[in-house]
Amino acid sequence: MHKYHQIIIKIKHLLQRYPREYYIFAFFCFFLFFIISKLFSFTVINSEYYKSLALKQQTSKTVVQVSRWNIYSVNDKWNVLATSVDLDDLAVDPSIEWNKNKLNDFLTNVIYSEICYLKSNNLCRNSLQKFIWVLDLADFKNNEIYIKEKITSKLKEILSRTKVTSVLLKDDLSVEQSFELEKMKLTWVYINWTNLYVNPEEVVDEEFIVNKISVITKDKVEDMKYLIRKRELKYLPLLSKISITTSENIKQKLSEEKEAFSRWFISKEDLVWSFIILTPNWHRYYPENDMAWTVLWFVDSEWVWKYWIEWYFNDVLKWKASNTYSKKDIMWRLIEPMTLEDETNLAWANITLTIDRNIQKAVEDIVDRDIDEYRANSISVVIMDPKTWAVIAMATNPRFNPNNPGEAYELERVTYSKYPNPSTDLLWARVLAIDNTKWTEYIYDSKRIYLREISREELWDQKLDKYVFINKKWGWIYKNDMIQDLYEPWSIFKPIVFAAAIDSWDINRYDMYQDNWFVQIDNFKIKNVSKQCIWYNTFQNAMNYSCNVWMIKIAQKIWASIFYKYIDLFWIGKKTWITLEWEVYWRLDPYEKWSKAQLFTSSFWQWITTTVLQMASVYSVIANWWIYYKPQIVKSIEFADWKKIVNKSEATHRVIKESTSKTMIKVLVDSVEHWVAKNWAVKWYSIAWKTGTAQIAYKWKYESWEASTMWFYAWFAPAEDPKFVMIVKIERSRSSIYGWETVAKTFSKIAQYLFNYYWIPPKSGK
Repeated sequence: MHKYHQIIIKIKHLLQRYPREYYIFAFFCFFLFFIISKLFSFTVINSEYYKSLALKQQTSKTVVQVSRWNIYSVNDKWNVLATSVDLDDLAVDPSIEWNKNKLNDFLTNVIYSEICYLKSNNLCRNSLQKFIWVLDLADFKNNEIYIKEKITSKLKEILSRTKVTSVLLKDDLSVEQSFELEKMKLTWVYINWTNLYVNPEEVVDEEFIVNKISVITKDKVEDMKYLIRKRELKYLPLLSKISITTSENIKQKLSEEKEAFSRWFISKEDLVWSFIILTPNWHRYYPENDMAWTVLWFVDSEWVWKYWIEWYFNDVLKWKASNTYSKKDIMWRLIEPMTLEDETNLAWANITLTIDRNIQKAVEDIVDRDIDEYRANSISVVIMDPKTWAVIAMATNPRFNPNNPGEAYELERVTYSKYPNPSTDLLWARVLAIDNTKWTEYIYDSKRIYLREISREELWDQKLDKYVFINKKWGWIYKNDMIQDLYEPWSIFKPIVFAAAIDSWDINRYDMYQDNWFVQIDNFKIKNVSKQCIWYNTFQNAMNYSCNVWMIKIAQKIWASIFYKYIDLFWIGKKTWITLEWEVYWRLDPYEKWSKAQLFTSSFWQWITTTVLQMASVYSVIANWWIYYKPQIVKSIEFADWKKIVNKSEATHRVIKESTSKTMIKVLVDSVEHWVAKNWAVKWYSIAWKTGTAQIAYKWKYESWEASTMWFYAWFAPAEDPKFVMIVKIERSRSSIYGWETVAKTFSKIAQYLFNYYWIPPKSGK
C-alpha cells in the first residue's frame, strides 16, 4: 500500500475516536486564540506602529514654512528691508458666463497698477513682456494708454479659454525617462526640464497612450487617466505675489461691489467678484524689491536662505516651525477642519542694518541711470562712515529682485540690431550658442534648446545662433561685487604708498625728484600718462598728476620690507571680517620672494588685487586719522525678550601716525585742485580724492581695445572732518575712454546728494 494512503487511513481512525462536536469546538477555540493574539499584537505589542500607520492613512500633513523675522534699515522701524507676509495670488474663474468686458476693464487697471504704475522703464517693460508672453517689445512706450492696450488684448485672449489645456503629469522625470518619452513623439506631451506636461484637449486615444506612458514613468494608469481627463477650466492664474496695496485695492473694490449688489444698485450679471480668486500664500517679502540686495540676498520658494544677511544670521531670523494636519476620508476628501500641531519655537530676533535706506535708494537710482548712459558692464559703489566704519550704502548694477530670484536665468536672443558690435557689446557677458554636440539644456520661449558657452573670439561669428542672459551675468548676478570681485585698483592705491613713505620718514610731500618719463625694467618700460610729470617736480606734483615713475622712486627708497609692512597694516590681502560670508581676498607673497620688477609695478598696484570694500577701508584709515576698525553692516540685534545687542566700533590696530594722516589729507585735497576733472568737484566743499584707471587683464596681458578699462574713484569729505568715504568702480564703459566723463560725473552726483542729505554747510570762501 502506498505510504500516503496509510497516512490517510490513520487520520480517519483518529477522527473516529471522538464525536464530531469536539473537533468543531476545538477549531473555534483555536480560532478565538488566534484572533485574541492578533488583537493583542495590534493594540499592545505593536500599537505605536499601527497608530502611526493609521495616522498617515487618515490625515494629510503639510509643512508650514519657518517664519522669519524682519531686517530693517538704520533709519527707523518703518523702513523694512525684509519681512515675512501673506501675499495673494490673483486668479479668475473663466467658466462663469457673466460680463467679461467689465471683468477685462477691471483686471486691466489692476494689472497696470501692479506691473507698471510708478515703475521704471526697464521694470515696466520686462514685467509687461512677461505678462503678455513676448520676448521683446520693439515699439515699447511707457505710457498708460499703450500699456493698457497691450494688457487688454492679452486678457481677452486669456479669458476666452474654457478648457484645461495643460496638466502636470509628473515632476521628477529622470534623464532616461525624458529621452524615452521624446522618442514617442507625442504632440500633446510637453517636457520642461524634469516636468512632464499634457494637454488633455489634444489626447485622442486615452487608453492606449496612458498605458505606454505608465510603462516609462512607473505611475498608476488610473491616476494618469484622472489627470488627463477633459474638463472645464475653473482656475486661471494671472499674477502671483501681488503687492499688499494692490490686494487691498481689489478687496475694497469687491466689498463695494457686494454692498452695491445688496442694495440693488448693480445686477448680478455685472458683478466682478464672482470671477476673482485671491489665494494667500506665505512668502519672504522684500518691500523695496531689488534695493540693497547685495546685503540681504534672498529666501527661495522652499524657504531656504541664500547667502549674506539672510544666511549669516539665519539662526536668529528664524521664528517657529509647524506642521498642518487635516482629517481625510477614504476618498481623500476633507472631513475635518485643518489644525496646527507640532510647533517648534526657535530663538528669533529682528536685525537692524547700518544701511541708510534713503542713501542706498538715491545711489542706486544714480547708478541705474549712469550705467545706461555709459553703456558700462557694471558700476559698484560703497559708502562708509570713517568714524564708525559702518557701511552706509552698498550699491551695484546689474542686480536682481530677491522677490523673483529665478529671473537671473532668463535668456534673450542676440540680434545685430540690439548688439551691432558683439565683440565689444558683449565683452564678459555669458554668451551661449546652439550646439548639438557639446551642450547644456536651456529653456527659451517655453521650448528646450541646447547651448554651449562660446569664447570671446567666437562673438563675431555670424553663423552662430547666439543667446545671452538678460542680466548678462547668469547666476553670477548673485555675486556681491563689493566683497567678491578682485581687481587691480592701480592709481587709487598710490596714496597708500605715499603714506607709507611719509610715515617711515623717507620722504616729504615737497621733496623733489627727477622724472625722465619712463623707467626701464628688464625688457619693458614703465611710463607716465601726463606730460606734467617730466623733469624736476615735487612728490605732491606727482600725486596730482598720478605719475608712475614717482611711485617707483618711492619703492626704491623704502624697499620691499617697509612696503610690505604697510600693505599688511592697511589690511590688504586679508578679509575685512564684515558679517557677510564668502568675502574673498588675495594673499600676498612674502616680500622676500618679490623680484625687482614686481616691487616696482606693485608700487602703482599691479600684481596686487583687492576688493571695493577693502579699498573703502584703506581710505577710512586716512580719513579717521590713522586707526583701522572692523567694517560693520549690522547695527543691532533685538531679541524676543527685548534684549538688544548694539554693535560698537571695534578698533584693531594703528596703521600710520596721526600726523601722517593729516599730511595725506592735505595731499589729496591739493590733488583735487590740479586734477583734470576738477570741474566735477562739488563747489564750496573741501574734498580729498584720488582717481584710478586700469586696463583689464586678459590672457596674461592687458586689453587695449574699446571697453577694456576700469575707472575708480576714492574720496572722503568734508576733508577737515570726514563724514563719509566712498569708492566708485565703473567697468567697461563704452560711451567714453576718459574717467572724467564717467566715474567723475557719478561721484559728483552722489557727493552733492550726500552733502544735502546730511545738511553739511559749504565752506565759506572755498
